[in-house]
Amino acid sequence: QEGIIFYMKNIAIVGGGITGMAAADALSRAGHSVTIFERDATMGGLAGSFEVNGVYLEKFYHHLFTSDTAMEGLIHELGLGEDFAWKPTVTSYYANRIYRLTTPMDVLCFTPLPLFDRLRLGMLAIIPRFISNWKPLEEITAREWLIRLAGKRVYHQVWEPLLRQKFGHYADQVAAVWFWNKLKLRGSSRGKGLTEHLGYLRGGFGRMLDAWEQRLRAQGVTIHTASPIEEVRIVNGVASGVVVGGAYKPFDAVLVTVAPALFARIAPGLPADYRARLERIIYLANVCLVLKLKRSLSSTYWLNINDPEIPFVALVEHTNMQRPEEYGGAHLAYLSRYMDPADPYYQMPAEELFQAYLPGLKKLFPGFSVEWVEQVWAWRERYTQPVIGLHYSELKPPFKTPVENLWLSCMAQVYPEDRGMNYALVYGRKVAEEMMVAWGKCV
Repeated sequence: QEGIIFYMKNIAIVGGGITGMAAADALSRAGHSVTIFERDATMGGLAGSFEVNGVYLEKFYHHLFTSDTAMEGLIHELGLGEDFAWKPTVTSYYANRIYRLTTPMDVLCFTPLPLFDRLRLGMLAIIPRFISNWKPLEEITAREWLIRLAGKRVYHQVWEPLLRQKFGHYADQVAAVWFWNKLKLRGSSRGKGLTEHLGYLRGGFGRMLDAWEQRLRAQGVTIHTASPIEEVRIVNGVASGVVVGGAYKPFDAVLVTVAPALFARIAPGLPADYRARLERIIYLANVCLVLKLKRSLSSTYWLNINDPEIPFVALVEHTNMQRPEEYGGAHLAYLSRYMDPADPYYQMPAEELFQAYLPGLKKLFPGFSVEWVEQVWAWRERYTQPVIGLHYSELKPPFKTPVENLWLSCMAQVYPEDRGMNYALVYGRKVAEEMMVAWGKCV
């Protein structure tokens, strides 16, 4: 009994996104006392939602790939499995006009490339699925790897514009391992006829977050929303608690689930060399402009955009995966832009952003009219996409920090996989397990 009492911990979790919720779930089930501190008014982090006609919609577009088995399992575990479904989706590519690129036949009809290069482009949907040893892909850039596999013409026509639209001046630094994982995920979600199928929860993933939050509270987890952490207190190399709302709250251990640069800012007692390591991890910001429309823009779910004059890299028409009837007949589309936080687009209010994007929308859809638009929202997040450079595994921080009783689990550690709800869940569970294994040795 003494061993059990000694083993039980009072734990603070900084961040109520999926990683924080997953860790809290595992730790509380094991009998630990857990308190989550979330800066926003609601839980979920980047998977957080807002309401459209009384129905949840994610602020930033979300879906599951068929390989996202952990998240699908959680949805069923929470009793929402009957409302989860896999949907066939259409992917297209804009290069002076919209080309559908969903099936092998679509690729063969992609006239911007000669026939041989179309075949090489199509093979990129297959080859990554058979690469299991990703370590050599840390050694070369995505640019080098894609040219090696598909040739310069395919790279310059198709992939280079997308990399530059997403990563800007970091495009040539992105490692092949990041691109390999993107292609592998897409390829693994292709079903019969090699059409992509993506998963979605009817009524929005916000329903899952609500049900999960209720379960966490029932397990004894204390949740504080609208409670940004001002400091992770470190005394003599040991994490002793957190400061929130100007008040110090002691804890036996602290798990931080925010981006490394933000972690470095709120934990002034971190060792200098470790802080420098955290600050070397670069994150891009993102703004999603969400349009509520009277009519559909196209038949495409995901439109990749190859045009430097259009200031967004992707247009995701959500109601081409879900029926508009789910949202009171509204058609919903996301316009996504990645950027440095100093980019003027990052701070633009929704209406100003819409006006800035309007010429791009009219270029994509010549018949587009502002009369189609009923409402616009702009959602922005400073830390959304880590820039995965060469030899990233040497930079990626471990879960256990050099500070006693202080742990880190965030998107920057989801590697060689890429960020997403599924891996946020998986890595939240992983860090909880590692924490408990470490404590178990002390019993």
